[in-house]
Amino acid sequence: MIDIKIDKPDKLKNNILITHSAYITSQYDPEIVDYFRNLSNKYYEKDTKTWEIPINDVVGFCNKFQKKYKIKISGTYERINEELDINIPKSYKFKTKPFKHQEEGIKFGLNKKHFLLCDEQGLGKTKQIIDLVGCLDVENKINKVLIICGVNALKYNWQEEIKTHSNYTGYVIGTRYRKNGNMYEGSSKDKLEDLSNLPEDKFIITNIETLRGLAEKKSKTTYTFPIAEKIKELCENGTISMIAFDECHKAKDITSMQGRAMKILQSDYMVAMSGTPLMNNPLDVYFPLYWLGYETDSMYRFKYKYCVMGGYENREIVGYRNLDQLSQYVNKVMIRRLKSEVLDLPEKLHQIEYVEMNAKQDVLYKEIENDIQTHTNKLEFSNNPLSLLIRLRQATGYTGILSDTIHESAKLDRMKELVQELAENNQKCVIFSNWTSITDEVMLRLNKYNPACITGNTKPEQRMSEINKFQEDESCKVIIGTIGAMGTGLTLTAAQTVIFLDSPWNRALKDQAEDRVHRIGTKGTVNVITLVTKNTIDERIEDIVYKKGLLSDVVIDGETGKVPKNILKQLLGFNE
Repeated sequence: MIDIKIDKPDKLKNNILITHSAYITSQYDPEIVDYFRNLSNKYYEKDTKTWEIPINDVVGFCNKFQKKYKIKISGTYERINEELDINIPKSYKFKTKPFKHQEEGIKFGLNKKHFLLCDEQGLGKTKQIIDLVGCLDVENKINKVLIICGVNALKYNWQEEIKTHSNYTGYVIGTRYRKNGNMYEGSSKDKLEDLSNLPEDKFIITNIETLRGLAEKKSKTTYTFPIAEKIKELCENGTISMIAFDECHKAKDITSMQGRAMKILQSDYMVAMSGTPLMNNPLDVYFPLYWLGYETDSMYRFKYKYCVMGGYENREIVGYRNLDQLSQYVNKVMIRRLKSEVLDLPEKLHQIEYVEMNAKQDVLYKEIENDIQTHTNKLEFSNNPLSLLIRLRQATGYTGILSDTIHESAKLDRMKELVQELAENNQKCVIFSNWTSITDEVMLRLNKYNPACITGNTKPEQRMSEINKFQEDESCKVIIGTIGAMGTGLTLTAAQTVIFLDSPWNRALKDQAEDRVHRIGTKGTVNVITLVTKNTIDERIEDIVYKKGLLSDVVIDGETGKVPKNILKQLLGFNE
């Protein structure tokens, strides 16, 4: 016989209402004891031999033991909303209209000061955080906000999204400018200097690697982290009221340098963000839960609670256990929606993702740019001036096309991360480039996803087999192609995501390429991602061609006429 008594709630922690406690007594059974020990929130009263657990865990307990024992439940049990009923303030005015699921995400954040935002890619996690900040700000509950990016390239995405969805501004710490006006990222000392003299911007943006900057080893196991400790000071004195950790699954190792630095940061409001299904690997969820303050066990204890160990000296993870308990636990502090579940999305979602070249790629790009700028007369008198900019554009895509010694690509690095995230969500994607020299390298980098490929080199009789492979073979997660060869006439509806590594000069060609996925048979909203290298010709093309449409009259079906001198100067970054 198992006796369960329900008590009334009276606990509030981190704005989370702890619902009824359940007090459970039973005869001794090692299986029951083991079950309780594996729960994250429990208490054992030795005198009465009673286990206290949250009411939310009772259902799982009963399901497990109801066939073995008769269970009696008594006490007050009235259904209670687990979240406090805090609504979006009426005084808050959205700059861009939110979707319904985004409003729900904002409300979730208002009711849980520390939480996981794990919506699928394309559902607007960034906008939800920006509007959450706005809601808190109109009620004077928040000061500055720190955005920590698990992926370095996302810093500038945040900066642009903040401008788009709010009247706030975002500052990337360490931002510096060269004499010619070009921006670059400064040193760790520059970043520490910025933290000591914060600008007026509401949002302060950095990447997780910054936290370990200037670290000093004090003993065999201890370090000091001047940048992280300065941020900690700003949190403790109220200057920083919120920390949002984007792509939190990138910090898996709590013992790493950046993990050690990250875990000392605590603020009034904390959000861990990820589009990756964390429950695919239970260990991925440990660090976010630990950082948010919900997990108090060590990584060692957490691993042995949810992993089955085996292999050499019993040190290898050979399986998982207690995942139903972990899922219940995580779902109390996490909100996650899939695109297939959200009904109010438009047919297409367009997104620019900014990436930043490393030093070697930047040097090569600058060499080509300087050479072209010193011979602008060739552009002005050329019959097809845009073709003379191909080398410059290719340098932003993959330097191996132009150099035997430098093989770098910020775009391809980010592309690989996006494909991995989609594959982990069991989704496919379509990748476009203007050049076969780029798609060849993409094929090599994505080989593990069994890619299909259609370029100008693909024989006509092979095209259909490549399409069928992508549409029907579950192991084929990506199809790669040039815009000229794969951008028209094909149906690629097995995907909901399109990634452009570079944009064509003609907007109509890009629309046609997108529509390989967006056509009859499409399963839902299509997510279109364009990768743009910061401070390069990429940005200028997006501005001139896609925002202002200034080349629409001179670019027809990929052929160019006379390009105005002022537009050529803008493309090359000359200051007017």
